Amino acid sequence: MDERLEKALEFANYRATLSNQKRNIRSRMQVLQNLHYKGGSFLANETLISFVNALITNGKQSAIVVDTKDNPVEIENLQEFQTTLIDAYQQASNEYKVQMDKIKRARSIKQIMDW
Repeated sequence: MDERLEKALEFANYRATLSNQKRNIRSRMQVLQNLHYKGGSFLANETLISFVNALITNGKQSAIVVDTKDNPVEIENLQEFQTTLIDAYQQASNEYKVQMDKIKRARSIKQIMDW
């Protein structure tokens, strides 16, 4: 096989593997952001954290919050819920950054796949 063609194929395989690994890392972050609280299933993202913060800022101590499965869940302590959301979001974000930094340094398929 021509050397240029071989290098092009190797690079294409590298890019495909890189893309797959990035997709896997994003999926892992979404899994880490899932939070089960008071019988509800929530996604600890910026939107929900901001919404809960707005409720707290407006003097609410408790509220009904709709979870990811469209079920209303009564949250009796919004401050505790907000802290739990922020912790889950931070943990997921930190894991995401660590994994993405690993991939950025990888220069071969073996390094990307952690072999």
